[in-house]
Amino acid sequence: MARIFITNDDGIYSRGIRAAVEAVKDLGDVYVVAPLFQRSASGRAMTLHRPLRAKLVDVPGAKVAYGLDGMPVDCVIFALVRFGDFDLAISGINLGENLSTEITVSGTASAAMETATHGIPSMAVSLEVDWKKTLGDGEGIDFSVASHFLRRIASAVLEKGLPKGVDMLNVNVPGDATPETPVAITRLARKRYSPTVEERIDPRGHPYYWVVGRKCEKFEPGTDAHALKVERKVSITPIDIDMTAGVDFNKLAQVLDI
Repeated sequence: MARIFITNDDGIYSRGIRAAVEAVKDLGDVYVVAPLFQRSASGRAMTLHRPLRAKLVDVPGAKVAYGLDGMPVDCVIFALVRFGDFDLAISGINLGENLSTEITVSGTASAAMETATHGIPSMAVSLEVDWKKTLGDGEGIDFSVASHFLRRIASAVLEKGLPKGVDMLNVNVPGDATPETPVAITRLARKRYSPTVEERIDPRGHPYYWVVGRKCEKFEPGTDAHALKVERKVSITPIDIDMTAGVDFNKLAQVLDI
């Protein structure tokens, strides 16, 4: 029986993680460890300055489920220590797409990166939703199509594994997708957002600041953002967690004069 680990960054009570469990519960024993609270944009942050607390949570379809008052990466480490190795790791279904090289900011994608560093075939799955709903629990959102593609990809990975050089898959599903929506194998776009800082004034006259992102509207064909936003396709991006540049080291040495 396959052992499947599921986590997310939206929290253990998100309807997206429950949809993920429902999608694969008959493919193996499902273990869930996810943050107790919303942890979007936490990246690969870890909790090292305080102890962590875990709470058993009833998640239908899971063999066992814990909510952890930490970050998604904390959840991965807790699960590996608590339950041992897994045949597949799934992070999601995330509320909102995770595109471009900015996936390193995403707690969803970063959790999959963390499991991938332990040699576990991994996938992050995100569903495009209205931005106003990205920090909720997913109430009113239809996860059925995202669940369809999650199960389809998970089944294939469990059966065949990932090709050499692929550590994880970053999957994005359009909000208007159907089970017949085409799938594109893509590369990461350079950017999805152009971040800036907005200054505002509180009622006492003191300034405060919001980090905000302005969405990029043009994307190069072949990228995940172009596939999702322009072609309205399901995007699957193979990720190699070895970020070493594919450059001739001798040429770099010449440039650096070393």
